[in-house]
Amino acid sequence: MSPHACDACLRKSALIGFLGARLSAVLGGLDSRLGSVLALGEAELIAAVAGRQAAEARRFSAGFDAEGSRRSLAETGVEAVCPHGGAYPVALLTLADVPPVIYLTGGVDRLRELTQAPVATVVGARTPSRYAIEVALDLGRGLAAAGVTVVSGLALGVDAAAHRGALAGGGGPLGVLAGGVDVPYPKTNRALHSQIRDEGVLISELPPGLRPLRWSFPARNRIMAALARLIVVVEAAESSGTLITAEFAVQLGREVGAVPGHVTARLAAGSNRLLREGAAVIRSPQDALDELLGVGAGGRFDQTEAGRAAGPTRLETPPRRPTPVERGPSPLDALSASPRDEPSLEGSLRRVLDMVEGGEGVEAIGRETGLGPGRARAALGRLELMGLVARDGLASYVRTLGGPRVAPPILDDPVPSEAHP
Repeated sequence: MSPHACDACLRKSALIGFLGARLSAVLGGLDSRLGSVLALGEAELIAAVAGRQAAEARRFSAGFDAEGSRRSLAETGVEAVCPHGGAYPVALLTLADVPPVIYLTGGVDRLRELTQAPVATVVGARTPSRYAIEVALDLGRGLAAAGVTVVSGLALGVDAAAHRGALAGGGGPLGVLAGGVDVPYPKTNRALHSQIRDEGVLISELPPGLRPLRWSFPARNRIMAALARLIVVVEAAESSGTLITAEFAVQLGREVGAVPGHVTARLAAGSNRLLREGAAVIRSPQDALDELLGVGAGGRFDQTEAGRAAGPTRLETPPRRPTPVERGPSPLDALSASPRDEPSLEGSLRRVLDMVEGGEGVEAIGRETGLGPGRARAALGRLELMGLVARDGLASYVRTLGGPRVAPPILDDPVPSEAHP
């Protein structure tokens, strides 16, 4: 199986780029129809958004030169993977609108390494408080030192701080861009863009050379949410676009955490609301590791002022990446799960399901089962994918009336069939 993108997926991706401005006009920046529109086949996409450009768009699609596209990518040092190859990030297959192509710098092998490790997405305000910058730097350093891949969007503020922290912690951060991977945005982050390109991986669903568009920012956010097991909101106002990433995370069954902010600070009103609704409390890298890997699985960090200044220093265990058994179940596990009937649920899932029927919330389930809040959320995510429970807010679930369904498999053709000859 070739790791490189196939002709049909390259053509669909190029068409999305060609129609980028029209997508902005039709969808705007926050439209809830984004996923359903991007999931359309080529003909349906043209009909839905091209307008007066429909004939030109059809000619563009019909005349697309896949080999020429590959040559152009090779000249710029950019690679491209699609769902039909072996290097495509498996986590993105949980999206309803699977990106037809992921463009990347840093190499396919490096992308595979980073996405197969535990992944945490760290996001927040573009104009944050000094407190939020310090926390984001600390989270990036601590998570990277523990072998966790730190994902963010290269935006100003919290995103940039999380990336810089990950670089300082010895990790290779994964940056998700709203424009082409060769287009530093914003320009003030040009040096950071270059450093991540050299030491980590940059990815985008838009072809190289394209500037970010209104719709491509929330589109990027859904990718950041899908890639990670844990999404941490460091600081966000009620109107912050950062909360879109948290919303996507909830829809995808990922764990959501937030950093407590001052109760009167408008900059933290959105992230504080997430905490009130049941998001995990993230005060340090250790809190994030406990949510991501299970309590104590990541060792302990020195949280004194001197320890933070010196970087994340392990006090108990050497840095290592946890095994799948230590990480516990994840909603992503359902991609390879075999069909199972409710009576044959494994013991921990059965206990979690029984507690949902008893009206217990995430914290109580984690405490009573011994799973901890992070693994309890992961188990609930599996049950949700199986159709046995439904989300009722960030921290509560209800038993569904219907019976179990087969967890979604990895499809042979996850991109709409119309996009393939």
